[in-house]
Amino acid sequence: MKIRRFVYGIVGLVLLAAALASLQLVIRLVQLSQPVPAALRDQATAGVSKNEDWQPLVRRLDGLDLVLVPSGCFTMGSTEAQLLEAVGSCERYFGPGRCKVDFAGSETPAHEVCFDDPFWIGETEVTNRHYGSSSSTDMMNMFRGPKWPRETVTWEEAEQFCQAHHARLPSEAEWEFAARGPDNLIYPWGNTFGLDKVISGRLKPQNVGSVQAGMSWVGAYDLSGGVREWVADWYGPYSSESATDPQGPTIGEKKVIRGGSWFSFAAYFVRTAQRESTAPDTANSTIGFRCARTLD
Repeated sequence: MKIRRFVYGIVGLVLLAAALASLQLVIRLVQLSQPVPAALRDQATAGVSKNEDWQPLVRRLDGLDLVLVPSGCFTMGSTEAQLLEAVGSCERYFGPGRCKVDFAGSETPAHEVCFDDPFWIGETEVTNRHYGSSSSTDMMNMFRGPKWPRETVTWEEAEQFCQAHHARLPSEAEWEFAARGPDNLIYPWGNTFGLDKVISGRLKPQNVGSVQAGMSWVGAYDLSGGVREWVADWYGPYSSESATDPQGPTIGEKKVIRGGSWFSFAAYFVRTAQRESTAPDTANSTIGFRCARTLD
């Protein structure tokens, strides 16, 4: 009899947990469908000057869960102090004096970038479920789960997916602002690296949004780690001039990828200012994407 009561108790707890999970899902779906409150729309348009002034807001638009990024300004690129953080991480990985990465060449001069208009950016990277397929035809044996980020896509394939959902790839500046905000953070969660805050230094990806501690100030997950992400821009050197909603060079040979990946084994790879470039027809298991769109 005691065993039966114990089993019934376990079953009851399982059913209760399932009911709570279903209720949370219903609540989230209701929230995702609501219009943006007028007060938050006004605040987003007026802009913020500190990360703490903004509370994350997520909505589902044309099948994509997007977070709202308010207008505002930030310092794009790395300051001298932030370059020291990058070099320190690089030398801890390769050894003192053995870091050959030209951080200053790609991330300076640091310059002010502003956004006059709010925009949306993906709450997470686009997943296999969103995309409708996995890079592997054998998802179980190849560890390609439906909630894992969709990788092995070219720049054009990523852009086409976003356009099919009335969106686009974010500009490089939009991506970085969503990651670091007016506070100009080195990592989306702050200025100190924490392996518990990022899907990185691993041998495979995992579900998007599963590391909540790494969420950015606007509520976007996995901007550091997960997979490196295509952005809209051609790769080019930074200008020292201040800019408003910059779109990068109009022509080029390589596209920018941001954020580091599950296979990044050093902290400098997952900094918010870290830039990499690759040919737009590149497709491998460390590169994915998220979409963006303007606020209607």
